[in-house]
Amino acid sequence: MVRIYNNEAVVFDLDDLLYKEFEFMRSAFWEIAQTVAHKDAKKLLRMMLAQYFSGNAVLTWLQQVYLKNNSEYSLDFLITLYRNHKPSISLNAQTRDLLDTLKRNGNRIGVLTDGRSITQRNKIDALGLEQWADMISISEECGYEKPSEKPFMTFQRTFDCNKFVYVADNYAKDFIAPKKLGWRTIAVLDNGLNIHSKAPYIECEYMADEKINDLSEIVVMPFPDNKEIE
Repeated sequence: MVRIYNNEAVVFDLDDLLYKEFEFMRSAFWEIAQTVAHKDAKKLLRMMLAQYFSGNAVLTWLQQVYLKNNSEYSLDFLITLYRNHKPSISLNAQTRDLLDTLKRNGNRIGVLTDGRSITQRNKIDALGLEQWADMISISEECGYEKPSEKPFMTFQRTFDCNKFVYVADNYAKDFIAPKKLGWRTIAVLDNGLNIHSKAPYIECEYMADEKINDLSEIVVMPFPDNKEIE
């Protein structure tokens, strides 16, 4: 368990943190299957998932093998459809409960994510995150990707808080900048469903201050840690 207090701004990563990115991928595959296979869409979806779990490049396989290089459905067309589709994804109950509790507790809430604007905005819209988030930062929109300190500094300038927490999952890039800026960092460990696996051995600068198995292990407190309970 880790505690978050009401004098802390809490900024979340997006992919494989607030939802599982596999669900976005599956949603995109279904959109593509419906577009190119019509009545055989369900069968094609199963085939695409089988290619994914076999470690193959799914869209390349689809264009070259299944579609036999059909010029109507070029690889660029399939990639664009994948990135720009309106995803069928949702927050699980524990994530909604955490966001609701933080909002009621008076914590400032942010989302900081790398990615293309249209793709990430479609995810954010599908998840309904704007009802909780006071600020959202997407790398393509702000011009900086993690591990740059710039987007984190924007939160510092925007939120009237002295203490910041970043909750994320990717050791390769997520925690370097916030740690340099004095933020608390919390890593949510991969339960085996993350698309991007994490390196088993990492340098100290890549490590988070605290680790949890899932977001249900965050306890939201109505008083700061330097104040006694009356």
